[in-house]
Amino acid sequence: MGHSANRDDDGRPHPRRPPRPGDPLTRLTRGIVVMVALGFFAASVVATVRNHDGLAYQLPAVALLVVLLGLQIGHAGPWRLARRWWPWSLAVHGALTYLPFALYDGTWVGLPGSFAGSVLLTVAAPRSWLLFAALVVVQYPLCAALGGHPGQCLNASVSVVVGGSVVYGVARLADLIAELRTARTELAELAVDRERLRFARDLHDLLGASLSAAALRCQLAERLAEEDPDRARAEIAEVLVLVRRAMADARRISSGDLRMSLAREAGSVLPVLRAAGIDVEAELDCEGLRPELDAVLATVLREAVTNLLRHSVPRRCAIRAGRDGPGTVCLEVSNDGAPHGPGAAPPEPGGGHGLGNLTERLRAVGGRLTAERDGAGWFHLRAVVEAEPAGRAAREAPRTSRAA
Repeated sequence: MGHSANRDDDGRPHPRRPPRPGDPLTRLTRGIVVMVALGFFAASVVATVRNHDGLAYQLPAVALLVVLLGLQIGHAGPWRLARRWWPWSLAVHGALTYLPFALYDGTWVGLPGSFAGSVLLTVAAPRSWLLFAALVVVQYPLCAALGGHPGQCLNASVSVVVGGSVVYGVARLADLIAELRTARTELAELAVDRERLRFARDLHDLLGASLSAAALRCQLAERLAEEDPDRARAEIAEVLVLVRRAMADARRISSGDLRMSLAREAGSVLPVLRAAGIDVEAELDCEGLRPELDAVLATVLREAVTNLLRHSVPRRCAIRAGRDGPGTVCLEVSNDGAPHGPGAAPPEPGGGHGLGNLTERLRAVGGRLTAERDGAGWFHLRAVVEAEPAGRAAREAPRTSRAA
């Protein structure tokens, strides 16, 4: 048994994030801790008044109990975890608990149980439990030295166990509730951050290609406006198609429904590349992929074409997708116009996150991404996923279940 998972350098526990004071649940748990302390205090005051007559004894005893009440609340409340002077306050708590036994000759009741609980709450385990056991054991001979009979001494030791356990249990319960509250808030924040990252990644990967292609066709239509008006109008019509596709992608991104297909994506990007004057070779042979893998490879193709149009000036482009071994599917997009050397074009302002996004997408499905330039000046973007066709996977499932 121990304290919170997170600790300061000296071994004392501390919460991951301080609970909000205005939280109703935080106020309730702190109130329970205070009520338990007040209960022990009230019982001790009543016993002290009964044990001895005369205000000369009762007033100092009650005043001392009030100080002990403040120390108990200070050691048992959640705010104890931020204090740096707890060893001194604990020493004062112990002195004020046990020294009056000698001064008042056995009529002092005190709060040894609350002090034992404070030891458990402020000292790091396992030392706290060793000290707690020592306080329980010492209570018996202390009671005997003050004239108590064996039954009273045994009851005094049991009272230390019960009182210390109650103080410790209530305070730790309050801590755990606050930590649970904090953990729930952190999980909610994490979910929001994850959704924000997904949305940003999908916006970059899916809308980038459509908007880049639309910009390219608008530039082409501008050049053809005087030379070939009919061709310019055709290009403007293609721009409208691309814009509508971008709007549809935006709706799918907001709903989280990103059903994409590598074959459909290839059918969309090939006309764009050819309209840009790029000689394209395409070989696609990966039918029957599972939907999640098909969508990831379609995203890789779209981002690769987007980067090609933004950052390269190619004359030729090759797109190949197919089996690369048993259970392995590979998509490779190559072009001969990637900038390099002293005359390379500078990167776009703000940089880009495309390859990083693709790497994360492929890693999520057990795939990998590589990007390299060969000696002939070609740039190759290669995505590999370990997968079986959907049809084969469906056929294998009944066979496996029969074998089992």
